[in-house]
Amino acid sequence: MNHRVLGNLLRISRCFENYRRQQIKDVDIYPALQLFVSYICRHPGCIQENLVEELCIDKTTVTHHLMRLEEKGYIIRKVSEEDARCRLVYPTEKAIAIMPQLHDTYVTFYDTLFQGLSEEEQQQVAVLAEKLYHNVYGLIKK
Repeated sequence: MNHRVLGNLLRISRCFENYRRQQIKDVDIYPALQLFVSYICRHPGCIQENLVEELCIDKTTVTHHLMRLEEKGYIIRKVSEEDARCRLVYPTEKAIAIMPQLHDTYVTFYDTLFQGLSEEEQQQVAVLAEKLYHNVYGLIKK
């Protein structure tokens, strides 16, 4: 078994987190919360359960992070009119205002990560990463 693959994937993830932290130090939320803001801005009105599923983060942590973002004025949560058990999450103007900065950081990191790879190689990485994700997702869905 090649343990270097997992090690490299984890190192890439840590590099991404460190890079985001460096590039967005003027934003008053740490990288994990930036991920939430980015998702919520791209999916306004999503339910909290979507964040659990899409970001692979447990319900308790999602609730805690959303409370922090709400306190800081980045999101608002509303009870769904269709299902009172569901909370819909919306970005505020404050969240929308930082999206260009978040987006630029992601694009720069992505472009650097795939530098020197052909379009075909980039597509292969995308397909393989998706397969790897689906292989391990079942471990946390028990």
